[in-house]
Amino acid sequence: MEKVIFFFCVFSCWIMQITSSDLSVGGSSDLRVQIGENITLNCSMRNRDEVAWYRLRSEEFVLLISAEKDKTGRRLLTTYNQNRTRMKMITDSWITRVSLTISGVTESDSGLYFYGIKSDTPEMHFDKPIRLEIEELPKKVVIKDEVTVTVTERVLMFAGVGLAVFVFFLTVFSVVTGGIIYHRGHQKGWKAAKQEALINQKSDKMCFI
Repeated sequence: MEKVIFFFCVFSCWIMQITSSDLSVGGSSDLRVQIGENITLNCSMRNRDEVAWYRLRSEEFVLLISAEKDKTGRRLLTTYNQNRTRMKMITDSWITRVSLTISGVTESDSGLYFYGIKSDTPEMHFDKPIRLEIEELPKKVVIKDEVTVTVTERVLMFAGVGLAVFVFFLTVFSVVTGGIIYHRGHQKGWKAAKQEALINQKSDKMCFI
């Protein structure tokens, strides 16, 4: 327990020495990834026995994962992992290079990442931080096949339909009216012809007498 408290005190003092100007002038390396991607952060562990990764965000730093070599020095044993489903350490056969992998990054994973390494001595050595920035996925552009009809176009459209209906009924009315006029004219002509024939018959009879 005393070892852990001492370690956090050392790390806190080191964090206090990092100013915002140092971070903005090449004090950190930037890494930009999109939401959902997997990232790998590398560190060298040559001649060291322990390694730990931290994240600094909103003036608050947390221990993400830590590991140490076993007694044989050929295996790396994870001693703490904040999120076992998304974080793990991968190393080579000689445990000289260790990689922290985070799968399916989210917005909450953004921040400054630090790794520290140490041997039997209580001092832990830190490398420069890595600034992880999360970018949102580009929004998909959905093109809809829609036709926008203005009020004027709608008025003209309905006016055209109304005019066509009016012309149709006018044509029907003209045909019906013409048929009626023709029928009546034909009847009048037939009656006049009959009357004229009767008059001629009467005049012929009178002449015969």
